[in-house]
Amino acid sequence: MTDPAEATPPRRRTQRERREATVGKLVDATIAAISEVGYARASVQEICKRAGVSHGGLFRHFETRLDLVVTAAEEVGRRLIANFWEQVGPVAEHEAGLHDVLRAIRAASRSPLNLVWFEILVAARTDTALRTRLGPTMDSFAKDIYLTALRVPAIAAQPVETRQAAVSAALHMFDGETFVNAVHPSPHLDDKRLEIVAALYQTPAARD
Repeated sequence: MTDPAEATPPRRRTQRERREATVGKLVDATIAAISEVGYARASVQEICKRAGVSHGGLFRHFETRLDLVVTAAEEVGRRLIANFWEQVGPVAEHEAGLHDVLRAIRAASRSPLNLVWFEILVAARTDTALRTRLGPTMDSFAKDIYLTALRVPAIAAQPVETRQAAVSAALHMFDGETFVNAVHPSPHLDDKRLEIVAALYQTPAARD
């Protein structure tokens, strides 16, 4: 006798579900393409090939490549925030010292996703349309990464008047380190750089 459960045909996906699945494939393919072949070579053809979606399928959901790139950048930002807390959260829960917190932030900064973020930012430097469209995404990311950092006791304990600048300085230093390391790594300087960043948090100006 046939099991009724086996006889039940699978539920057909709704139009919305199909759309979300296709958009997800295109966004993932865009991120992967930028990561592996760079922003300039992440063409519509390259993205469609990776996503298994036709050109027409892409342009049914995004009017231009720029629209897709901006959507991908928003997703990269969300993933970077999640990765930041994945790395830093366990340290924060144990109320670790500043050096351990900074090591965790550095680990978060070294995510391959960060290089995708940099690729898009570098492209935006000379692409006015991309730079303009990325503005809200950048504003949202800066706000969210700072609020997430404040969940770390060692960071929240910093003086209010210098705290945001200190967080920004540390993140930018580790971001720059990650970007340069992709081409010319210098691991022998890692510990010394960490000491320098930690010292910024421990100066009289930061403590007062």
